[in-house]
Amino acid sequence: MLKDSDPLSPFYEATQKVFTARFGDDFSTALLVETRQAYEALGPEIPYIGGKENMFTEWLNYGAYYLAMYQVLSARGHSVNDVGKLIFETYEIMADYPKWFLSIVGRLKYGKKYQEKLRSAAAASQKRKYPGDFVSAFIEGDGENFDYGLDILECGICKLYRAQDAERLSRYMCLSDYVISKAFNRGLVRYQTIAEGAEKCDFRYKKGRETFVYPLRKGWPPNFLDDDTKRYSIKPGKPSGKI
Repeated sequence: MLKDSDPLSPFYEATQKVFTARFGDDFSTALLVETRQAYEALGPEIPYIGGKENMFTEWLNYGAYYLAMYQVLSARGHSVNDVGKLIFETYEIMADYPKWFLSIVGRLKYGKKYQEKLRSAAAASQKRKYPGDFVSAFIEGDGENFDYGLDILECGICKLYRAQDAERLSRYMCLSDYVISKAFNRGLVRYQTIAEGAEKCDFRYKKGRETFVYPLRKGWPPNFLDDDTKRYSIKPGKPSGKI
């Protein structure tokens, strides 16, 4: 939540709790060690997209961390759906703070300065300087339906997962946006994602609105299951009824 020497520390701590609840103390410690080792091994294969000068580097690193988790668990026979559930649970643990604290952090990180940073990053991404980068367009708010938006035209995480033969994991990573929006009261509505086969991801934020992140409305499970035994999928698009 706050600055740390290792930005992934909250992820490690949350992963430890999730692994412990699922696998027990001893085995969870071993799994976390393997996950961290797998993440370090991925380092040379994570595309450089500008380092700290590009805010999307943070997103890509988070995606790489969960790719490492997937590699470790899938090697032990766990399905992509099972790993996706564990990823969702780690985000829920990281968001488990008092509402007053989340409100303060939300105002600091998601205010006007954050929008300006996002607008600048989106403009820079359209130059396509780095092949592995996100490409996005900042969408100005209309003053009524949403405060501001972001269209992701190319997803760096999808590119990374495709290169690592883990493309099915992409749709599960997208679900973390639901937890983040709920925690910080950002009112995200998103009808489609590249991971689900759409041409873009259409993020629209309005503070205080109910979060809807396709294919989630009330949390887990999503409107699909994708593992070795089941495959449920629905075409991306605007759901019926009001948000």
